[in-house]
Amino acid sequence: MTKKQIVDSHIKKLLKKIDNENVDWSYEKKNLISMIENGGLIERKWQLKLIEDHCKENNSAKILDYGCGTGILNILLLLKGYINVHGVDVVEKFDDRILKHMNFNDASFNLINARDTNPTAVNSNNIDEKLPFDDNTFDVITSSLVLEHVVNPDFYYSEAARLLKPGGVCFFNFPHRLKPYDSHSRCWFIHYFPKNIRKVLWDIFSRQGGDYLNNYLYLRTVSTHKKIAKKYFSYAEDRTGNRIKTINFVNYKGSSKLRLFASKLMSLKYVGGIFIKIFSINASTDLYLEK
Repeated sequence: MTKKQIVDSHIKKLLKKIDNENVDWSYEKKNLISMIENGGLIERKWQLKLIEDHCKENNSAKILDYGCGTGILNILLLLKGYINVHGVDVVEKFDDRILKHMNFNDASFNLINARDTNPTAVNSNNIDEKLPFDDNTFDVITSSLVLEHVVNPDFYYSEAARLLKPGGVCFFNFPHRLKPYDSHSRCWFIHYFPKNIRKVLWDIFSRQGGDYLNNYLYLRTVSTHKKIAKKYFSYAEDRTGNRIKTINFVNYKGSSKLRLFASKLMSLKYVGGIFIKIFSINASTDLYLEK
């Protein structure tokens, strides 16, 4: 049996060929669409599902990836047929020339200023700048693994609320402070400690060092995020359980039998909710917001 390709990985390879004049971008676009239609594996499957379930057949829905990184999710959404997909970030990792190459003419990427001390940020000038969009522009705003790097979450949430249409939704995913293992430093429990102690321990046990991580990582509890979000949104709900009950073995690298067993425990009629709360401690959070 031929092993199915991971669509996300194929897009990454294409982005590395952005300056190659021999690439047939029309063919590559059709090939990616074919891969998706024929059941190609997708690492960002859950993010796509959330957006597709909300937008239904409305392919003209306006979608913003608030901290889009390399833009893989943006490209996946465009390949799925969504027309108005936009991305912003403080770091220029997304080579948006691919949008032109593949004739995604209504999509965009904008480099923004933010109060972010990430040393890799291009526009790191310690100000929060409004995003270059009008009020009530987007139907959906998504964000994955961004909020743990945001210095001023109050501004982040307020700006998302400003840009969201009435009736629009946000899907935010982020690691929380009570999660025992931090994937950025690859350390257990150190982020539980006060800043000065964290610095010493990270200097000893992490590759990046304490100064870098203290200026790069701003982990907060789920309750803190919900408290801030409720200042700007009419509804906020932790929906982590919905995601962790669903298995995406493209991402999961552990024992498949153990993961299936955990999923069954979380689906039990009366005690499943207890297991969801236990397992959620070890998972990043999915926060659902309505305006």
